[in-house]
Amino acid sequence: MVSNTKGVSSRAVKRAKLSESASPDEGAQNATNKHSIFTKWSQDRGVEISGVAPMRLPGRGLGLVTTRAIATDERMLFIPEKAMFKPNQRFLKAQSLERASPQAQLAMSAMTVAKSDDSPLAVWQATWPSAEDLSQALPMCWTQTERDNLPPSVQQPLARQEEDYRKDWEAVSKVCEDHGWSETDWMYYWQIINSRSFHWKSPRGKTGSMVMCPFIDYMNHGPSETTCTVIQGPRGYEMLADRDYEAGEEVLATYGAHSNDKLLVHYGFVCSSSPDSPNPDDDIRLDHLLLPALGDDVRSQLQDVGFLGAYALLPATNELCFKTQVAVRAVLLTCNEWEYFMASGEDLRADQTAAVKAYLMPLLSRYSTLATDNLNLLLSERPVGYQQSAADVLITRWTQIQEALVAYVR
Repeated sequence: MVSNTKGVSSRAVKRAKLSESASPDEGAQNATNKHSIFTKWSQDRGVEISGVAPMRLPGRGLGLVTTRAIATDERMLFIPEKAMFKPNQRFLKAQSLERASPQAQLAMSAMTVAKSDDSPLAVWQATWPSAEDLSQALPMCWTQTERDNLPPSVQQPLARQEEDYRKDWEAVSKVCEDHGWSETDWMYYWQIINSRSFHWKSPRGKTGSMVMCPFIDYMNHGPSETTCTVIQGPRGYEMLADRDYEAGEEVLATYGAHSNDKLLVHYGFVCSSSPDSPNPDDDIRLDHLLLPALGDDVRSQLQDVGFLGAYALLPATNELCFKTQVAVRAVLLTCNEWEYFMASGEDLRADQTAAVKAYLMPLLSRYSTLATDNLNLLLSERPVGYQQSAADVLITRWTQIQEALVAYVR
């Protein structure tokens, strides 16, 4: 499941009860009205809403909040198939876009409808983040100065995202040109779909596709096992309470067991955490440190057995992932000892945990220094060339990296 980006730099994992003074989208009355109008619009299309409503969360944008007490397993939302926005296959075929990616197909379908006179999506679109919100939140829109301060582990998912975007733009650019739509227009809808879509598999046996689901896309992300249950049934999506709720508590969904690096690239935020309460889905990638340190023979060995790359420190357990342990042991152990560890997860003779840690210490120390240098820059009074939102999320992420490294090496 993929859901909404609201241009906010971080998300608190804890679902605290909100103060009684909070109200849906506080501020201008028309801002309140657009969410009320969209709620009614959704219900008119068969969306069932029970005990939840959109609300402005101080410092964190919009979220979905309980309006009454809710019991465990109670259904709070149901989004029927008829309410979903799906790719317009007739239009796509007419424009020779049948082979475009699912994301490009849905984005083009949404843009075509949204830009039409009397758009049926206008009420829904009024609740989406603006292009400015997205440009501030998403690293693909940041300045080069801001991007230069991204952790090395963010560069790979960001490069993949940009490659996907370029392929999609190449596929649709001629159609956009024919309709008088600019690449800026297209990028907005591509980013909306990237951050708000779901995968829908029709029970009638048709090929699955990306879709948008009204109202449920208000929900913010939480790590695994901290959120409500969102399931696809034969008639649509439904959301069930994972526990008992009091009135005024935020309800969350998980967009997937994503690290904060991936959340930053695709949604423009990172989950808040602390050394005492790390995000269980997060990891601190070490490829940029470890891969250059491995000799060609070792890299070849690891590639042959599917263990080349995706190395990480896991903050939730303060341990190295298994692939990292295998990679370092490929340097330290004999072939027989290394193969035994791969097969059993245990060392053949003496425990090599301390030796693995000692091998990594100079690499991790170098990374810790990089984190410190970047934090010092970002924590200066007014970093030159940075939006405040970008600086804030970078501070959060570099702090998480630094805390994880310190916890492991101590």
